Amino acid sequence: MKFTEHRDSNILTIKKYQAGEVVINDKKINSSCYLTQHTLYENWSCKDINELNFTHLDELLSTDPEVILLGTGETQVFPNPDFFTYCAKKGVGLEVMNNGSASRTFNVLTTEDRDVLLALVIQTLK
Repeated sequence: MKFTEHRDSNILTIKKYQAGEVVINDKKINSSCYLTQHTLYENWSCKDINELNFTHLDELLSTDPEVILLGTGETQVFPNPDFFTYCAKKGVGLEVMNNGSASRTFNVLTTEDRDVLLALVIQTLK
């Protein structure tokens, strides 16, 4: 039996990721952003993982996800431990990984119809 993946064309999917750029469906993004299955939020104000603060988290949490996948750039960087506690107290998981891993995980979780949010810190290439 042959299996084929059937994806709703309205679901956002990471098609490609490379340093300084992500392709979401057919749109190239060159700055920090976040997205759910159905909505893309461009120009997220968190331009560097070391600048992440509770205001940034509240912006992400306002979309009511069950889990936040935080892509910290080219390498995995763990933010302030208080951020994990803050999200947990609101009933939301916070997972931290590099942008490539976060993008792949987002694609998998959306096929399971999970309420996942992907936040990518994309630093502009010089």
